[in-house]
Amino acid sequence: MPPFGDVKPDALAERQGMKESLRIGLLPAVVALVYGNTLRNEFTMDDGIYVLRNPQVTSASVHALFSANKLTNLFRPVTFGTLALNWKLGAARPFGFHLFNLIAHAAVCLLLYLLLRKMLGASLAGKGVAFTAALVFAVHPIHTEAVSSIVGRAELLAAGFLLAAWILHLNDRQIPALICLVLALLSKESAVIFLPLVLVGDYARGQWKPNFRYLLIAGVTLLYVGILWKVQGGRLGRPSIAPLDNPLAALPGPWRILNALRVAWKYAGLHFYPAKLSCDYSLKAIPIYLDWRHTLPALLATLAVLGAWIGAVWKRRNGPILAGGLYLGGFAITANILMPTGTIMGERLAYLPSAGFCLLAALAWNWLRERQRIAALAALTAVVAAFGMRTMVRNRDWHDNLNLYSAGARVSPGSAKMHNNLAGEYMASAQWDLAAAEFQTALKIYPDYPDALASYGLLEAWRGHNEAAGRMLERAVFMSRRDNPNYDFMAVNYAALLMQTGHMDGALDVLNREIAESPGYARAWSNRAVIHYKQGQNAPARADAETALRLDPENTQAQNLLRSLGSSGQSASPR
Repeated sequence: MPPFGDVKPDALAERQGMKESLRIGLLPAVVALVYGNTLRNEFTMDDGIYVLRNPQVTSASVHALFSANKLTNLFRPVTFGTLALNWKLGAARPFGFHLFNLIAHAAVCLLLYLLLRKMLGASLAGKGVAFTAALVFAVHPIHTEAVSSIVGRAELLAAGFLLAAWILHLNDRQIPALICLVLALLSKESAVIFLPLVLVGDYARGQWKPNFRYLLIAGVTLLYVGILWKVQGGRLGRPSIAPLDNPLAALPGPWRILNALRVAWKYAGLHFYPAKLSCDYSLKAIPIYLDWRHTLPALLATLAVLGAWIGAVWKRRNGPILAGGLYLGGFAITANILMPTGTIMGERLAYLPSAGFCLLAALAWNWLRERQRIAALAALTAVVAAFGMRTMVRNRDWHDNLNLYSAGARVSPGSAKMHNNLAGEYMASAQWDLAAAEFQTALKIYPDYPDALASYGLLEAWRGHNEAAGRMLERAVFMSRRDNPNYDFMAVNYAALLMQTGHMDGALDVLNREIAESPGYARAWSNRAVIHYKQGQNAPARADAETALRLDPENTQAQNLLRSLGSSGQSASPR
């Protein structure tokens, strides 16, 4: 019998092989079954930043799409372009966004099957392994963040275009392959791993392409990196990485890598046993260690795995070579090993790498099938059913932010971000005691958390505790940085509290600074207009109110103030 990992023609497989048309039809049907309940989900988590409040989506233009996102410095014109198309067709209705993601995931599953079928050979045994890998990929619960979260679309598009480019490369269609590569790169930066994956794949098959083709791929990738560097203002990635999002970024290189390897094994654990999934693994959710006792085991285990993969490369066992290449290469850019990234860990980042895990699982299944066919079929059925049910249950967590953050706080009780976000949802539903308790938990975990301080301060202001609210809001504003997406909201809320407590000069100082630094924030203009009005300065009040309405025609504070200026019988109040 062939050793584990080799895929060779098999007489039993030849007689009992599944028809190709059935395989092609079954994959999207399974995706529709396990992800169908996402179509009822709302916008969640980062959808607010990247969809609902992103001008690249809500008022898209070619210039805006091919510019870096103002808040996060991301350059993903293809991803934001598809989101803009969804917005144009259905505005703020989430159904179309989720439907697109479902279809995109089904397409990725099909492309993965077609790629693996090409790589593993045309025999029915090879097709069986390719189909099994694609089937496990279709239902694996670790993909729920990429599929159920609308902004996870970047992972779907980058993986889909990258797999399409790979298939076209194998079929000697170089120009279409390069076009798909460009689309993958413009979907997400992690697609820069295409050349190493192609080299690994061609080595595994023992069929090299002409050298100039690899040079073309390298040239396109380098050109993209140069454009990305320029668009992002002479840097790659975010201008700064918040310790809350990625505590590894502040560590010395060796300790960052050792802790990143521990995180890598956490990914591996979720691939094997995806029982506890979370949308957040920020500061304190994953312990960081600066000692060998906690980091050496992960290093040794990693070296053992790399040694096993190098052994497979030496023996030219194409299945394990490809599986290891997909898994290791897929994580190469996002694992915080080569360079720190914007997050310590995210399940969405496992989307493409998990294709390698699924292929390895399919190779193990094939090895068992050659010895115990009934046991292999039973095991596959059990795994697919269990993964599929877990995925459907997990999709419900992504129904809305309250469900999502509640689940996140349960799974990652050490995450200050999850407790803060959950408190915000309780605040929005007027459950103030529950909100206060969650804010207190978040600040106990991370006392210097400006977002939690600002939101808790706002809650205290609503409850009439102005002195405590003022201390929190002031501290939040002055410890927060301008690159915080919530900075404008914090500053204007602090100014509004100062206005309500009669500290007009202090409020005016805050608003003048805010308008100078962020002239596009309408609430700052309308609040300053109120101060001018209260001080009897009608002309500046009118000018600021008109500016606020030009920036935000729905700004009711500015509307009320202009009516007051027209009739002088009404008053305006800060918000």
